[in-house]
Amino acid sequence: MKKHLYAFLFVSVALLGGCSKSEPEPEPAEQVIGTYNVDKITIAFKYNDSPVEESQSYVLPFKGTGGELSAILDVSKTSSNVVTISYIETAKYTDGTTDKNTDVYSSIELKKNESNSAIFDMFNAGAKSGTIGGGTIALDDIVNAKDSTGRAYTYTFRVTGKKAQ
Repeated sequence: MKKHLYAFLFVSVALLGGCSKSEPEPEPAEQVIGTYNVDKITIAFKYNDSPVEESQSYVLPFKGTGGELSAILDVSKTSSNVVTISYIETAKYTDGTTDKNTDVYSSIELKKNESNSAIFDMFNAGAKSGTIGGGTIALDDIVNAKDSTGRAYTYTFRVTGKKAQ
């Protein structure tokens, strides 16, 4: 009887020891926080009553005769599924001076992307404003306004980047 009891205990311990607890998935914000090097900026302008959209893209860092322009996106956690994104643009001029500009996008909500589980859709005040995850980010800042004559237009500032190592 003792033999069977020891065998039963051995098998029970082996089975329990073989089971491992699955680690909980990190919060969405924890998966994407960090610094992203901006590699491309696209600026687009379109009047609502026109079929034509004007756009221009720049690959960063951008070097010209006057100096160099670079940018980063710094993503920090606000809550489990909300982040703050700081866009920091640095211009280094050939005369040795430096100029920095910062724009902050707060309360960016993260929701799982339906087609790719490693990517999160970003929402700013309920409107989709880009994607983040898998080491990449694409942030859209879209402004709808009217010019001095009352003509409605859409201005889009799109930034893409890769997570810094």
